[in-house]
Amino acid sequence: MSVIQIFAPAVLGIEGLVIRPLRGEEDADALYAVHAGRAAHDGVDSLLHCEDTPSMESLRRHVAQAVENGEQDRWALAQINKQVVGYSQVEHWHEEDAVWVYFIGGWVLPEWRGRGIGTAMLHWGEALARQFATTQHPNERFEFAANASATECDSAALLQNEGYYVGFTTLELRFNLSTALPATPSLPDGIEVRSLLPEHHPQLIDSIIECYHNAFPGNRFRTTFDRVTYFTEKFNKPSHDPNLCCIAWDGDEIAGQVILVKENDEVYVDQVSVRPAWRRKGLARALLIRALRDALERGEKKLWLDTYAEFQTRAMDLYQSLGFRIIKKYPRYRKTA
Repeated sequence: MSVIQIFAPAVLGIEGLVIRPLRGEEDADALYAVHAGRAAHDGVDSLLHCEDTPSMESLRRHVAQAVENGEQDRWALAQINKQVVGYSQVEHWHEEDAVWVYFIGGWVLPEWRGRGIGTAMLHWGEALARQFATTQHPNERFEFAANASATECDSAALLQNEGYYVGFTTLELRFNLSTALPATPSLPDGIEVRSLLPEHHPQLIDSIIECYHNAFPGNRFRTTFDRVTYFTEKFNKPSHDPNLCCIAWDGDEIAGQVILVKENDEVYVDQVSVRPAWRRKGLARALLIRALRDALERGEKKLWLDTYAEFQTRAMDLYQSLGFRIIKKYPRYRKTA
């Protein structure tokens, strides 16, 4: 599908504007310049982990992969004279509620906003997504997706004006070191914490998968992929430290788990989850306090996590009660096709 056929620059009346697909790796610098040029206006904080801004290295890798796979037409670059002033791209995935999701990412330099470029590229992405859905997944359900963080007010206004709604919200939280952790509570009767051994990995993986089943009603927003393989590879990496795992056992069954991961000079709270049969007993709180206290006693100064505001378990309430503070919100938008 020709980008020009969907997105006619003449309609916008911007002199020198052309819209073109991705040419090759030589475009990576121009795409990165778009992100650099919007950072201050959009309140982008490069130190946060959930920001959607790519690094130069990741962007070059992404562009090279698109070229290798012959997917240049999935990108639309808005160029005025020799400057790329914005771009959009389309990618898709499948979710466990049997919906194909077509994500439309789009960014425009602030000085060129309000001229219709972002709106037109969003329409281009939707049209391209419809074609993909029709040809690749006929008669299957699909919807559109897009992102705009809490500080990307222009993008949020555009999406809402085009009928997008917030499907869920990612939250990034950071632990306040001035917080005094409460005394470590006792574990529920019959529960004990044991060391994690390699032979426990299959049980641990099963426990994690069960914990997140129906985290959103009907398994909405849950990407389809092989979770057993994913976690097996993750726990077998040399960087995986079993000493950062706090696993609760009820006899021979795992009841819940808190897993921390050391990343450079930061500690990421990767897992805080309890299987349904053991919930509402204070187990998650007891395990998390133990894990946080161990990390602080080792001298860790930077602890963070991310979660979803809409989780039915209300995990955010637990985190905030123990000293985590929301640093930024990242609404994830959806639109019925």
